[in-house]
Amino acid sequence: MNKPKLSKSGVPVIPMHEPISWQDWLKGRRTRRETGNRVASEIIRRPAGSKDRRLRELFDGERGLPFRRTEDL
Repeated sequence: MNKPKLSKSGVPVIPMHEPISWQDWLKGRRTRRETGNRVASEIIRRPAGSKDRRLRELFDGERGLPFRRTEDL
């Protein structure tokens, strides 16, 4: 596999029609999260919704999968 191109900030650029490795995806995850936190709150999961009953049945009483820190992946 070719070495990924880097943006000016050093974050790997995700190629449009090529797969990206898990390691490259993880490298960029922290930066993408920090950038997203500049424009929206860190927690974006709604407290309630129309599909709550189905979601809570699937995820042990929660509305979705638990949050996992980048370091834990």
